[in-house]
This record gives sequence, C-alpha cells and structure tokens, in this order.
Amino acid sequence: MVELSRLKAVLAEEVRLLEEMVDIEEKTGRILIEGDAGALQGFNLRKEELVEKMKEMEQQRGMLLPRGLTLKEFYHRESTPGAGELENLRIRILQLYTSLQRRLKVNRHLLKHNLQFMEYALNIIFPRKDEPLYSSSGQVKLGEGFSSGLLDSSV
Repeated sequence: MVELSRLKAVLAEEVRLLEEMVDIEEKTGRILIEGDAGALQGFNLRKEELVEKMKEMEQQRGMLLPRGLTLKEFYHRESTPGAGELENLRIRILQLYTSLQRRLKVNRHLLKHNLQFMEYALNIIFPRKDEPLYSSSGQVKLGEGFSSGLLDSSV
C-alpha cells in the first residue's frame, strides 16, 4: 500500500528543489554574461547540494511506489480523491525539468563560447608552439599560432 501523504510530500519537495534549481540556473546565465565569478562559485556549490537532495527524493519516491510502476501509471490506477494532486505535482515536475533542461543548454552554450574565445585570445597573445594545450573541447593539442605573441617581453 502506497502512503499517499508521504508520496505527495516527496513530490512537493522535488518541485521545490527543481524550482530553486531553475532559479539558480537563470541567475547563472546572467552571471556568465556579466562575469561575476565569485557569485558563480557560490551558485555551483548550492546546485551540488540541490542535486544531492533531488537524488534523495528520487530514491524515496522509488521506495514509495511499487517496483516498475511509474507515477503516471500509479495515478491512473489510484482512485482516491488525493490522487489528482499527485497528477498536478507530476505535471509540475515535468514542466520544471523542461525549463531546467532549457536553462542548462543555454548556460552550456555560453560557457562553451567563452572557452572558445579564451582559447583564441590566448593563442594570439601567448602562443606556445609545440607545447600541449587543452582546447575548449577538453582535448590536448599542440599549440598553434605565431612564433612570438602579440605582447612580448620588450613591451
């Protein structure tokens, strides 16, 4: 027998965590554009905490529902008056996941673009021929560029 009140509490907590995560990702996007590295570090630490809490909630939800049964299937099978609230929570979780995915994708593109620009700028200003460098993709490659940098020791 599924404890509906406990399941609702777990789902409501997942909604709260996801709402906070979406909010932080929106702020992260603004920080990536504005360049406040200190705030970014704090947000990243908070996101780690939220991910851990979400993992715990998912485990609790998994223990509350019969094995192999999705929340949607459980809702359709359940005939109690409180089951409608479960469906509302499930729909809200799906909306938040979609919003979070969208924000993460935008932030990933901002970070990738910034890394590519930094790589380009560093190669022009401080070229290192024949020394291994990390590209924005994370791969090691030999340095490319001019034999002397844009700025050198004679400046």
